[in-house]
Amino acid sequence: MPRLNPGISHVTSFASSWKQFYERAILELDSNQVPRRIADARHAIFDRAEEILTKPSGGENHELHHALRSLRLLEEVAVRERTAA
Repeated sequence: MPRLNPGISHVTSFASSWKQFYERAILELDSNQVPRRIADARHAIFDRAEEILTKPSGGENHELHHALRSLRLLEEVAVRERTAA
């Protein structure tokens, strides 16, 4: 889980931290690290989704959905590459 910067509000930190984990997963070049990066990103996305269930978040719901779908596709590719090797 990300370490929160005390100078940033709690809501802002969680709102943007899932994107950092997502970007790390999508941009990871080491195929051995991809599964862990995907798991970390999913965890951060689900934490944020749980947080916003009680209040509207504008377009962030769509962003979260898109990110989870992209991670699912990335995971499928990683599994195929591992089984082909």
